[in-house]
Amino acid sequence: MAQSKKERHESRIVAVKALFLYLSRQGNVSLEDSLSSVIEMEEKAKDDFAESLMQSVLENQGKIKVIVRAFAPEFTFEKIAPINRVILMLGIAELKYFDTPPIVVINEYIEIAKEFGEERSASFVNGVLDSFRKNIGKEREDRE
Repeated sequence: MAQSKKERHESRIVAVKALFLYLSRQGNVSLEDSLSSVIEMEEKAKDDFAESLMQSVLENQGKIKVIVRAFAPEFTFEKIAPINRVILMLGIAELKYFDTPPIVVINEYIEIAKEFGEERSASFVNGVLDSFRKNIGKEREDRE
């Protein structure tokens, strides 16, 4: 069954929290355990969309890091605040590997950055994701 906009938003937040937990533990806790911990703390049901987002990031982590470096060249990947890295990784994965409309993805992750990031996180996330979105459009035009 398809999720509502609100449920998708909540799934993205679960994914941000769980991926942040997973990456902060440097692989000492499994992806599944990270997701289960967040779901338990949030008292939510199993979240397939959040799990799909996180799995997509992990399967494509190298490619996603290259994309972040390309669209945020003034920062080394490791110097980006950890929460911003997680938000960008999930946003890029959703833009690249899911069928969600790009404007929805960008707006969602801007809102998440406002909620969980620092003062300038939202504008940083917006800039990187929007630049990537524009590049995806050019790639699609070049292939046609």
